[in-house]
Amino acid sequence: MPTLYDALTWTIDEPQHPREYVFHDGGELLAGATRVPIRRPDEAAMPYASPHAQYDESRVVLCVAGPDRTPYFYVDRTNDPMRPQPAYVVAPNGGRIGSIAVSTGGVKGVFKLMSGQQGGRYALLDAHGNQTALLTTPGLRNPHEEGTITDPGGTQIAAYRTARSAYGERRRSHTVRLVHPLPEPRRTLVLASLIGVELMIPA
Repeated sequence: MPTLYDALTWTIDEPQHPREYVFHDGGELLAGATRVPIRRPDEAAMPYASPHAQYDESRVVLCVAGPDRTPYFYVDRTNDPMRPQPAYVVAPNGGRIGSIAVSTGGVKGVFKLMSGQQGGRYALLDAHGNQTALLTTPGLRNPHEEGTITDPGGTQIAAYRTARSAYGERRRSHTVRLVHPLPEPRRTLVLASLIGVELMIPA
């Protein structure tokens, strides 16, 4: 049975609850991403779990695990309306693998984004803050085009296409295709990238 790390193509779907995803290849389950409950400091004295926790977007942590529920990595993002925060990618032992962060591409990049010529840009950074890849979403002028993931030299290493999910009208699916196998930590960052981007979009 193939694992998520063996696959060169996979689809990410959101079948049930918001902020919970499945990775599959041709319907074969590769992994699931489930939300991890977070207890906020101001709730420490509460005698019961907050019934609103699943709707709290101030911080969202997802555990990406195999079909046997063995964790592969976590995606952790805090929402700060004053300053865009990256989505951190964390190993099961708590060590940071890297992050997915908004990349404006300078003044020219902002102009292209606002004009619809180019989509959003997200830097995939390793644990030391070095860019390992760049994810570019389709522009507003051509929303159905493929998104791309390139290495620091500009060579395409993956592409993805977004479509309406079979699980519901208001849900999307992303199908990712790697050009070739990738070394770590780039491989895990690419696996986490679209979920990281999803966490930057209001649920």
